[in-house]
Amino acid sequence: MTRVIRSDAPLRPVSVGIAMWAFAFGTLFFSGLFVFVGLTIPSAFTGNEQTAMAAWMGMIFLILAVMLDLYRRYYVADEMIHKKRRPKIVLRKEFR
Repeated sequence: MTRVIRSDAPLRPVSVGIAMWAFAFGTLFFSGLFVFVGLTIPSAFTGNEQTAMAAWMGMIFLILAVMLDLYRRYYVADEMIHKKRRPKIVLRKEFR
């Protein structure tokens, strides 16, 4: 038997939604930079441009981590699940 004690949807502030959209556009920007430089410069994966591309890829993952944290904190319902266990059977043996 599982019973949900509390399942309240958290308040969803507009500022967090705007921030998540801004982070999504930032992710698209750095992804576009990564793809554009990777396709236009032949030595992008072997030369000095590799450092910049690694930084852009790191920014993509960092922004995605921040977006996941904001989504988890402000858009996922907080649930506390209480499970009832069946009673244990204890056999009483008398000691002599």
